[in-house]
Amino acid sequence: MRVLSISLDLARSFIDIDAILGYILERQNDDGGYTFCRGTDSSAEDTFYAIETLRILGVKPRNIDKTISFLKNLQHSDGGFDSIKIAYYVVKSLSILGSNLPRSTYRLIDEVKDIISSLGELSEVYVEITSELEYLHLAVELSSMLGIGVDRDNLIDGVLKFKNSDGSFGSVKLSRIASTSYALDILRIAGYRIDTLADTLLWVRRCESPYGGFGYEPGAKPINLEDTYFGLKILEALGEKPRYPIETLRFIAKLQNINGGFRRSIFLGISDLESTYRAVYSAAVTFPYL
Repeated sequence: MRVLSISLDLARSFIDIDAILGYILERQNDDGGYTFCRGTDSSAEDTFYAIETLRILGVKPRNIDKTISFLKNLQHSDGGFDSIKIAYYVVKSLSILGSNLPRSTYRLIDEVKDIISSLGELSEVYVEITSELEYLHLAVELSSMLGIGVDRDNLIDGVLKFKNSDGSFGSVKLSRIASTSYALDILRIAGYRIDTLADTLLWVRRCESPYGGFGYEPGAKPINLEDTYFGLKILEALGEKPRYPIETLRFIAKLQNINGGFRRSIFLGISDLESTYRAVYSAAVTFPYL
């Protein structure tokens, strides 16, 4: 996938870039990590969202050595992590900062292989997820970053079992637009020709609103930022462009709070680093089509 960047002059015509930078930089703790809420502990997830957003905006993070140290300390002495999610964000963040894990990855490799081999059982194992493919996606991305060999045919067959007759992926009980995005990324990494999934493109087009943004399903009004984020990622994966770029950028801009960060919903809500990252990412993939 291409490395994103953003034209600051163009971005400033829609969103307050200086306020975004202020929001992010104020969320760095003394240990070098970041947290969406000042006064709380740093997390690997928030740290990734902060430094990746800064990277897209072309801004060098502060206290990089401290940030690297914070991230490396999240790996246990035996090479493991508290969760596969933490491992994912640590590896991704260290890669952005030009560093690597300090210890052996044997234990992590075993966990990644176990998750990939479990496939459809993931939704029963992990409760707090937006998609039954979320943790599989984390594991597959980690396998790609760490050079872990996987059974690609089995992986492809397993993911395609989540495909619905309308072209979407996943259960209606969770986020199908998230599941579809994760599925396409997994299939792409596994070497599957995702450009052949014409019905998937038709499905996501039906989620796209002429008033800007994407709904969680066809015909649904855009409410939450993540639906637009995943909708744009699906189009990006399929090599397609958004039909309503100006309207989508205006939808994204409505979600910026006075403190510079972005909230998840069109309704009132606090800013968080995940939503801020998703807003900036979404803007970055939309700007080229103005």
